[in-house]
Amino acid sequence: MKKLLAIVVLGLLLSGCATTESIVSSGKIKKNISKSQLQDAFIVSYPGDDPFIPSGGSEFYSDIDTEIIWGENTKKYYVFRYVSEPVSCGILLCKLGNGTLESWHDTLVEARASLPKKENTKANDSSSQTSSNQSSTSSSNNSEAERRKALVKRWYDPGYTEAGFPQKESFWIFLKSPPPNADLYAELACRIAKSEYNLRGFTITVWDFNKKKYGKARCY
Repeated sequence: MKKLLAIVVLGLLLSGCATTESIVSSGKIKKNISKSQLQDAFIVSYPGDDPFIPSGGSEFYSDIDTEIIWGENTKKYYVFRYVSEPVSCGILLCKLGNGTLESWHDTLVEARASLPKKENTKANDSSSQTSSNQSSTSSSNNSEAERRKALVKRWYDPGYTEAGFPQKESFWIFLKSPPPNADLYAELACRIAKSEYNLRGFTITVWDFNKKKYGKARCY
């Protein structure tokens, strides 16, 4: 009788669980949300759908500060940018780390294909190496004004992210859902400005769309 009762209770609990598909269609999963916000979206999901339990998986690309995570059932693969601390799991729990959600995909192949390409990577063959060197030379010859425009465009995604230079010494980034540790986000944005656009000499400030300040970092 006790076993039967336990089965009934378990069935009732599982019947109330949300699936990955229903969570995605509900709009709870959005670009630029943090890992903790994504975890909150799966709080009433089936255990196998939750990408933050030890039975899930992950891939961390430290050279581009990007991580792919997924749940045990592998229904969705979530790509996080600006990651300096990846997910790490013990026997029962996982430490989330940091980062913001960039995209989500149905397969690991699609998730990997979406990863940002590291610029000016040396190729094995001479023709690719020549092309890379030409691209690097062209980039270095761009004026600072053009590079600043390119940096602003990097954060242009209507409804989710915007950016601009209100003055020469300030670079503002507006996010629909700023991460809790926005100082770190600003520091990572500084790294991108320096490494990919050869820009520095300003302070980066992170805001939400209501112009509430969430974090900042000096980029010199």
